[in-house]
Amino acid sequence: MECRTLGRTGLRVSEIGMGTWQTFDVSGRTADAHCARIAEEALGHGYNFFDTAPMYGEAERVLGIALEERRDEALIATKVLESSARAARASIERSFELLRTDVIDLFQIHNMAGWREVTPVLKAFQAEGRIRYIGITDYRVSNYPEVLEAMRTGDFDAVQIPYHLGERSCRREILPLAREMNLGVIVMTPIAPLFNRNLLLGPLSKADLSILAPYGVRTPGQALLKYLLADPAVSTIIPATSKVERVAENAAVSDGEPLPPEACERLERLL
Repeated sequence: MECRTLGRTGLRVSEIGMGTWQTFDVSGRTADAHCARIAEEALGHGYNFFDTAPMYGEAERVLGIALEERRDEALIATKVLESSARAARASIERSFELLRTDVIDLFQIHNMAGWREVTPVLKAFQAEGRIRYIGITDYRVSNYPEVLEAMRTGDFDAVQIPYHLGERSCRREILPLAREMNLGVIVMTPIAPLFNRNLLLGPLSKADLSILAPYGVRTPGQALLKYLLADPAVSTIIPATSKVERVAENAAVSDGEPLPPEACERLERLL
């Protein structure tokens, strides 16, 4: 697994990280153990970046259990989704408990919720050494003007946005500004949101992907991840999975040479 630098944080993050939305929102000893096995497999394949959030149900708790014995091998990113400082402080403290850690590597304001009120709270935790870096996220392309406004304040170290073969609008302003300000870029929904995933995987499953074989691409999912890694503005990609075998498949995307521009353009033409 290759690593990239997460912007001005200097953190070296695995090109493929692990998201936990839905997949780690489980309960019960058997389900918890299955997620722990996924996390163990991920660490074994060089993943070191794990992203979660209180909004993801049980995911923080499950991830905390999964990483507790190997905390020093992982970078943990979570989020706060509150509109007031008081509620944000309570949520943040709860995240420390659930994740079973004294320090969280990256704390993000989820979907820009109350970011003006919550930023000072995160900075206070940061000053205490309990949070290393802070960031912002938003899944709504329509809210990019506010994301850009927040980025320009200089308060944040990373930005998490949707980016996939069918959604490339972040290239217009978000990615150029991130490069200018040296912010880390975390890619959510790299395969596409569930509601339109088949619109991407359908054409790819019927396409001749043999031209991508020299770059280690064997499956449509790998093609979509490899496509994103061709963009040097990307720091890490965080696909989620509930299948242990998918961990190795995703990790393999980091191997070999990046896709050349002509291969990326060919994938774009499939849409």
